[in-house]
Amino acid sequence: MADSMEHIPSERRKYLRYDTELKVYFRVKYDIKTRVRFQVMQDSLEGHSAHKYAGLCKNVSVEGLCFESKKKLQKGDILLIEVYEPIIKRPVFMDAEVCWSRKFPKDVRRNTYYTGVRLISVNDRSVSDSIYFDKNYKVMWSAALDSLFGSFAAMVRKLKHKHKK
Repeated sequence: MADSMEHIPSERRKYLRYDTELKVYFRVKYDIKTRVRFQVMQDSLEGHSAHKYAGLCKNVSVEGLCFESKKKLQKGDILLIEVYEPIIKRPVFMDAEVCWSRKFPKDVRRNTYYTGVRLISVNDRSVSDSIYFDKNYKVMWSAALDSLFGSFAAMVRKLKHKHKK
């Protein structure tokens, strides 16, 4: 894991994290007050939509992910996220709630924020309802991991193949 990530409090983690380097794009879903203001402004801006931000997913778990981006987010923000897995040509769509967003002291890159989110849904499927224990591999799994890695068995085969090279 990257040196700058060592300050993420691990004692709050419920599930194992899997390191990744996946492209993500996200939008902040507005609350009703902001949405009404935005819609009024949108008419005067000739249809411009909400800004889409880019980031890089650093790790993912059964019900969450961490990504870095240039955008500072607020705890409680609801995000609409698109994750791009290189093998799969279409994005994985996720709804998530921001748990934290901050810079880390040892991060040498300026204006980079790390954000941890709790996943609400993946491709319109509830993440909390999809969590299960894989008895064969003795690991917790969910729709979030399945959508990014496929089944755990497939992921293990990929890792074994990668290590043989």
